[in-house]
Amino acid sequence: MRRSLIVGVCVALLMVFVAGCLSWYMARRETHEPSLLAFAEQCAVCHGNALQGGELGPPLIGVELRNGDSTPALIRSIGRGYPERGMPSFGQTLPPELVKGLALYVSEQRQGFGRTSQSWESLIPDGPQQARDHAFRVEVVAELGSRPYSIAPLPDGRIVVSEIVRGLSVVDTQGNQGPLISGTPRVWDPILSTENSYLMMGVVLDVAVHPGFDENGWIYLSHTHRCQLDCGFVIPKSMVRVVRGRIREGRWVDQEIIWSVDPDLYTVVPDTVSAGRLAFDHEGHVYVSIGGKASYDWVQWLDKPTGKIHRVRDDGGLPTDNPFEPKEETSTAHTVWSYGHRTPQGLATHPVTGEIWGTEMGPRGGDEVNLIVRGGNYGWPMFTHGLDYNGEPVTIGQDLGLELKLEDTIEPVVDFTPAPAISSFEFYRGRAFPAWENDLIVGSLRARTLYRLRIEGGQLVDEEKLLTGLARIRDVEIGADGFVYLLLEHGELGTIVRLVPSDAKG
Repeated sequence: MRRSLIVGVCVALLMVFVAGCLSWYMARRETHEPSLLAFAEQCAVCHGNALQGGELGPPLIGVELRNGDSTPALIRSIGRGYPERGMPSFGQTLPPELVKGLALYVSEQRQGFGRTSQSWESLIPDGPQQARDHAFRVEVVAELGSRPYSIAPLPDGRIVVSEIVRGLSVVDTQGNQGPLISGTPRVWDPILSTENSYLMMGVVLDVAVHPGFDENGWIYLSHTHRCQLDCGFVIPKSMVRVVRGRIREGRWVDQEIIWSVDPDLYTVVPDTVSAGRLAFDHEGHVYVSIGGKASYDWVQWLDKPTGKIHRVRDDGGLPTDNPFEPKEETSTAHTVWSYGHRTPQGLATHPVTGEIWGTEMGPRGGDEVNLIVRGGNYGWPMFTHGLDYNGEPVTIGQDLGLELKLEDTIEPVVDFTPAPAISSFEFYRGRAFPAWENDLIVGSLRARTLYRLRIEGGQLVDEEKLLTGLARIRDVEIGADGFVYLLLEHGELGTIVRLVPSDAKG
């Protein structure tokens, strides 16, 4: 036991060191990104360091671009150049991936995407906000005690909140956050906490209310279940698990495990992009998304849990029509509904059709909105519209020796390139904003923007930015009152706000 303790302490110290190196690398990456350096070297002399324009070139922000400002249009403009106007053809001197990186950088700046480190700023607007079809105002509902991950509005107006390193609590109808609910799965202290960043293993993730909550009282919770010596591991490991329970007199009771994997499939990868989003269809099934809890070679491997969306009955039973059979004793293939996902940060059910939809973060570019279909392969890490963070093409699939054709994958219904760091979303339903009925209300982290998307016939037909420069939007929900509830994270704290019609009584 003493030897195991010494090994455990050494491993913990090593993880702290690795986390510090990772924090340094992430900070350095933002200031040494190849396209930013290339812009400074190749473009700033004409267009200005802040894209504001100068004597030799026009501004690239705050104006309409003559030849279009989509990413493909910018790639064409940068690649071909306009020699008659003094702009050289960079496609002849720069590699294609750097031309694309420059296009992404210009587009990011035009859309107001700051660096990831800048996204923790929060600015809640005062007064009426005018969208295309509705005017609304943003009301603060509650200030939270720590960084949150998810909210679940209850039919009576209360809101269940999950906070990553604290657990569950309930916000009452007056906006007061109650004490932590006792008896929920254990939450572990962060291995390391730095400014705006946690290195975590053993946290609370998504919380969702069963569609029949009024009758059964079930609340579903995803979390990362952490094991060490009790599972036979010297080094702590974790993996997403889904449980359900009821809240009764401030306690979590009647807990049942709904989805879990064999401890042999737990990993030492921290929980930062575990996902764990939950959704219910109209036929009594619950879906859970599993993100980056392992290296990307697991994503295309059906017997491994990560990079997948899993499906079980809402009581944890195995549906008879799931598409895959396991090949290994510890396999999770029998619960896999779709695979080839990178970081599936959002999951929701279309209120009319019952279809399951998901949002997914790409690398630098390639954020996606996907219709999730039975047995679908969504292509990661073989295919993406984005670039790697070092500005080079994503070659992970080729490096892993994957043999996958684009025509055998399902492409996104909506591609966000450049990537705003799409987070969670919900389909709108309610009387407060009737023109948005069945539209997707989509949050983002880096861009601090709230989007409205209308999809008809499997195609994006309308897009609108409802709010920009707001805050990191971690979760989006629709309350029983038809108001849009947003969960914001900023620094070590969080805030719940809601969009209400501007003429609604406060």
